[in-house]
Amino acid sequence: MKRFKIVIPIMIIVAILATWILAKDHSAVPLQTRILIIAGGTLLSGIITYFLSQQDGDGVDPKPENK
Repeated sequence: MKRFKIVIPIMIIVAILATWILAKDHSAVPLQTRILIIAGGTLLSGIITYFLSQQDGDGVDPKPENK
C-alpha cells in the first residue's frame, strides 16, 4: 500500500499535463482520441511507477569486504 502513495499522485500529474499539452498543441486531434491518449499515458505511467518504486531493503547485497 505504501507504493500507491507515490503512484496515484504521479498518475494525476501525468493526466493533468497530458490534458494541457494535448489541448494546447494538438487541438486538431478529436476529443475521443485525446481521452484515449490521456488514459493510456496515465495507466502506463502508473504501472511503470509501481514497478520502479519497489522497496526491497532485505534484498540488497552486503558490501564485499576488502582483503
